[in-house]
Amino acid sequence: MNRTLKIILIAAGVVITPVLLSPLPRFNAPCSTVVEAKDGTLLGARIADDGQWRFPAFNNVPDKFVKSILAFEDRWFFYHPGINPVSVLRALAGNIKAGEIVSGGSTITMQVARISRGNKPRTYRGKFIEMLSALKLELFRSKKTILLMYTANAPFGGNTVGLEAAAWRYTGRSSADLSWSEAAALAILPNSPGLVYPGKNQDKLKARRNSLLKKLYERGCFDTLSLVLALEEPLPGEPKSLPSKAPHLTDHYFITNKGEMIRTTIDPVLQERANEVINSRQKSLSENYIFNSACIIVEVETGNVLAYVGNSTLPDAAAHGGDVDIIRSSRSTGSILKPLLYAAMQKSGDILPNSLIADVPTRFPGFSPKNFDQSYNGAVPAGFALSQSLNIPAVRMLQKYNPEKFLTILHKTGFTTFNKPADYYGLSLILGGGETSLWDLTGAYASLSRVLNRYLHEKKYFTADYHPPVLVLKIDLREEPTEDPDPPLSASSIWLTYEALQKVNRPESETGWQYFASSPDLAWKTGTSFGFRDGWAVGTTPSYVIGVWTGNAGGEGRPGLTGISAAAPILFDMVSLMRSGEWFSTPYEDLTMVKVCSKSGFRAGPDCPKTIETEISVNGLRSEACPYHQVIHLDKSMTMQVTSACAPLSEIINLPWFILPPAMEYYYRQKHPAYKILPPVAPGCPVSKIIPAMEFIYPTPEIKIFIPRDQSGLLTRVISEVAHRNPSKKIFWHLDETYVGTTRFIHQIEILAGTGNHLLTVVDEDGNTIRCAFTITGKNN
Repeated sequence: MNRTLKIILIAAGVVITPVLLSPLPRFNAPCSTVVEAKDGTLLGARIADDGQWRFPAFNNVPDKFVKSILAFEDRWFFYHPGINPVSVLRALAGNIKAGEIVSGGSTITMQVARISRGNKPRTYRGKFIEMLSALKLELFRSKKTILLMYTANAPFGGNTVGLEAAAWRYTGRSSADLSWSEAAALAILPNSPGLVYPGKNQDKLKARRNSLLKKLYERGCFDTLSLVLALEEPLPGEPKSLPSKAPHLTDHYFITNKGEMIRTTIDPVLQERANEVINSRQKSLSENYIFNSACIIVEVETGNVLAYVGNSTLPDAAAHGGDVDIIRSSRSTGSILKPLLYAAMQKSGDILPNSLIADVPTRFPGFSPKNFDQSYNGAVPAGFALSQSLNIPAVRMLQKYNPEKFLTILHKTGFTTFNKPADYYGLSLILGGGETSLWDLTGAYASLSRVLNRYLHEKKYFTADYHPPVLVLKIDLREEPTEDPDPPLSASSIWLTYEALQKVNRPESETGWQYFASSPDLAWKTGTSFGFRDGWAVGTTPSYVIGVWTGNAGGEGRPGLTGISAAAPILFDMVSLMRSGEWFSTPYEDLTMVKVCSKSGFRAGPDCPKTIETEISVNGLRSEACPYHQVIHLDKSMTMQVTSACAPLSEIINLPWFILPPAMEYYYRQKHPAYKILPPVAPGCPVSKIIPAMEFIYPTPEIKIFIPRDQSGLLTRVISEVAHRNPSKKIFWHLDETYVGTTRFIHQIEILAGTGNHLLTVVDEDGNTIRCAFTITGKNN
């Protein structure tokens, strides 16, 4: 190796070694939590742990700012190796002349090194370290990366760090939307951050900005007109408050994704309008001391959340639990789960769309459901019971379907809050005995609509169609979807449920909606929890699902706090914000036509005189035939029941008759004057054993009854009740073979029984007899 080469290598080592040993600039300062809408609009942000508004770094620096900062700070940035010798020598000469450090001749790369060291006071030693770090940074990082590091960490005055935070705080817009004037002004601030405050050095800032604008014009960045307009623009003033369009969503990510920038699926325009609706309606709700409301709007196809209003944001909201994110909070469901049960029973074939369901006084151990209006219909079509949200039919349906099976359906369709076994909830599950969140509820309904839409297009079911709402855009990996051989609900069961939910009575503000072509078709349901603590409303179209909750975050109930009066008006205000489209098509491939009894809604039996054809789920073919039509035998006048034992066969008229069980009949005939009761039995004819004349309303056979004690310690009495087809008949009551009393017209009687097993026997004056075995327990079990 010749002498010259050795000298070159030694010299290179002397230069390179200090560079390699110098610190590589890194930034570990905490960042603000930033939440954006799907178009990059800022929804909200939370300050970093060190009290600085420092947005997470992004991938691109806007072109206007790049040209502005290079023109102002480092014209030769893309050409020097991190140090500009000309600038350094010029700064050194100026410092010697001034007798102090007045200029550092720093390049942008050197400024990155200085900022990473915490902006320590300027010294020649510090400057030398920065120069070495700048050289090393240029060796290991691209020019684009260095520019991004500078843009994300440069000081912009006060506690504002980084271009993006500065753009939002000083202009109220993203850095991508800055004008030339704004970009130029912000390019000056890292060098002189104190110039930004109103009343302080504004003339200096304006002069520097205008000078920079003219320099950019001379370099051909824009035309003369743009220069004139830019020079007339006002300067950035006092920092603005950052947008707060989704504060509860921002708080959510502040907990789960602290220090990150999250691009959500939120539609910024719809979000603002949803906020306006909630706050507008909240003003009137507050007059009734209902202080909280929330809404979420989900796109069916993707599950993307389009609007997320976690609570009202009125000025006094914080004093009434306004900081609580209701969308994520678990609340009593009220009746909002009834459509899921109806759909499950359609799929299983346990009921048909309009099968009659008993609606009579019903008692279970420790649980006695009541309809909202405290009345009884005797029997109602299942679809009507759903659209009118009748509680007793719903409980009877759940009893028939099985709470454990229903809990499985809830889990499979997306509900995550029901984490207790079925025995814990019992039959009260369908009336609010469990809790769910607006997040789960809306996600489940969106999944059902997605399943129906997919089946209509592909005639298949897919496991991936059931998923919670989506808040962050996901990368589509184009995985082959997995077919679901046994979906929790079928397309036909969902469609039949939505057909029933279209008939739900809309709130007073929507009266006459059916007469307007612009009124969208909507399958919707309300719910009200026990004690008027929660008002729910959820509605779906093929395109979107809207979920609404109203109430008090602290759980206080209020008269009038119902789903229909408090939540439904908000729901329909939200519906008016959305585009209406075509309704769900009919899934004919998953439906079948069947003849049903026109009176009972069951599959037509041989004794049903009038039938209609209707669409049902395929499994509905397994449902039972009409149990309420029977052939009775009448005399020639058709006014008395007879048998061959008391009338000639030639004089007997056989006629199919719609006969409900005594308890159902008792209440049904009160609301259906056209209902024909059975003719009396002709004198001397034997009483029919096939058609019961009486039925226990309470107690029911084999029931276990807990009887509390009064203040004296004695057991209280049980009110027993019987329904008789002819209330004017006398009936005689016996408890354990001991006569208790006689009733007529109103067949209720008090009985006093100790703990243990008992037998209650009732006999009417015609000799009809019914018996009920029940148990009195000393403790509630």
